[in-house]
Amino acid sequence: MNLEEFIEKNSIAIFVKADFRSKRFDVIKKDVALESYDLYEQLILYSNVDNLFESVSGQRLPRIWSQGKTKCVICQINGEQLVALFYDTSMDVKENYLFAKQLDVKMKELLL
Repeated sequence: MNLEEFIEKNSIAIFVKADFRSKRFDVIKKDVALESYDLYEQLILYSNVDNLFESVSGQRLPRIWSQGKTKCVICQINGEQLVALFYDTSMDVKENYLFAKQLDVKMKELLL
C-alpha cells in the first residue's frame, strides 16, 4: 500500500508530515470537506513544527484531538517525524481510539 492508497482507504481529509530537522510541514489535502478546520488551523496552519513536537512531548502516542466529528491523530514515525491525520467520524471514543491505534501502526509500516 502506498501513501495515496492509505489516505483514500482510511478517509483521511488532510495528511501532514512534520519534519523536525527541516522544520517543514508537508501537507496533502484531499477534496473532502471536514466538519471543522479548527484543529488543522491550531495545530498546523497557525503553528510551527517545534510547537507540534512540544505539544506531544512526553505523551503516549498516538495522540487524539477532537472538535465535534473532526479528529486529528498524531503519530510519531521516528524521533524527527510526526504525522497528523485529520478526518471526520461518528465513531464513539473507544472505536476511534482503536482506529487511531491502527492508523499509527499502518503509518509506521508505510513510512519507516
